[in-house]
Amino acid sequence: MSRSHLIRHPGPPTQPRRHVVRGVAEPLSFELGAGEVLMTAIAQVMDAADCDSAVVRLDGLVLGPYEFVMPDKSPDDDHAAWYSETHSGPSARLDRGTAIVGRRNGEWFLHCHAIWEDPQRGRCAGHLLPHQVTIGAAYSGAGYRFDGGCFDVTADAETNFSFFRPRQLRQRQEVNAAIVSLAPHEDLSTAVAELSAELALGNPQVVGIGSLIGADFIDAPSMESPISEVLLLNGACGAGPDGPYLPTFCVDPDGNFFEGTLKPKTVPVCVTFEMLLVAG
Repeated sequence: MSRSHLIRHPGPPTQPRRHVVRGVAEPLSFELGAGEVLMTAIAQVMDAADCDSAVVRLDGLVLGPYEFVMPDKSPDDDHAAWYSETHSGPSARLDRGTAIVGRRNGEWFLHCHAIWEDPQRGRCAGHLLPHQVTIGAAYSGAGYRFDGGCFDVTADAETNFSFFRPRQLRQRQEVNAAIVSLAPHEDLSTAVAELSAELALGNPQVVGIGSLIGADFIDAPSMESPISEVLLLNGACGAGPDGPYLPTFCVDPDGNFFEGTLKPKTVPVCVTFEMLLVAG
């Protein structure tokens, strides 16, 4: 059941509804040092990797002092959704986390959704603020570097937000991947299935984060909230006998958690969804 009608954004629909840049993705391994600010440390990784963009996993990362926000209702008519007040904690350990790395005003920037354990708060989930997160212990991580285009923070008239949108930087002769952002009301599962076929990626690995207008799961109770923050889990892929396999974790404004495999054609995007598809 689509809940797309529950969200209306203040501006006219932007075109295209799917922003796609093809390029080359390769595995990326990296090290982060204890005591560093997350954004500063990732910027150093990106400079050393000499790539255009990246998507990295942060599973198991230990945090020192950190700040985060959760999804929330908008306080006015300027946006259809907004963020909670800023929360903070002295330490935590990420269970699972994904960061999209691109540019904002020419400088490295990242967008990170994660699930973690906080000794004081218990289990938490939300949007980590990269300039307000300190790395608590040395960390070895992995992900994908991407060349041919970058995620670039772009103003969006439809939602009145600025967020990552793929921007092409150069043509690559041989490509094996694409960076993608989806506009509001695009069905996530449908978009992944169609892009996998259109881009001839076979059964691609899909790594991404964003927000959804509710969600139905094959194997778990539904999320009814039209406002959320979402993280695709390890193993997500774009094509299979029954369509895309999209294990997902969601948090709603009340702090409720939902985890399961998305049911096709029931998962419209709320504000945006950012993804990397790598040929399988």
